[in-house]
Amino acid sequence: MSNVPPTRAPRPWIVWVFSAIVAAIAAINVGLAWDHVAHADAYRALGVSYPPLLRAGFALIWAVVLGALAVGLARCRAWARRWILIILSNYGAFGVLWLVIYARSDFDRGRIAFQAALTALLIVLAAWMMRWRRVRRAFDLPA
Repeated sequence: MSNVPPTRAPRPWIVWVFSAIVAAIAAINVGLAWDHVAHADAYRALGVSYPPLLRAGFALIWAVVLGALAVGLARCRAWARRWILIILSNYGAFGVLWLVIYARSDFDRGRIAFQAALTALLIVLAAWMMRWRRVRRAFDLPA
């Protein structure tokens, strides 16, 4: 008998796609943070309803968290599979709450229900995908 260490199952293509989507969301947050820092005075002059540097700080925090999650998903780390739904649901709830708190116009208030429904749909899709046998097998070492 040889002592060959167990290996993970091959990564399904959907894990790569989902990791790329999470990485893209992280990149969007980096861009949002950079934009709010670079144009904070212009945003203040326009009279936006939120503090631009606070928004930049939150976007940068989300970028780091989502970037780490994307790397964990791409490398099929068990912690990434455990935390994906918690992080995505908190990110979605944060976006909806930010809109609820700082919405001034009727257009912004009308987007709240759409953003909440889209967030719920994405979380359900992520949960459904993470339940697939091939995906679970890629994240777990065989017994």
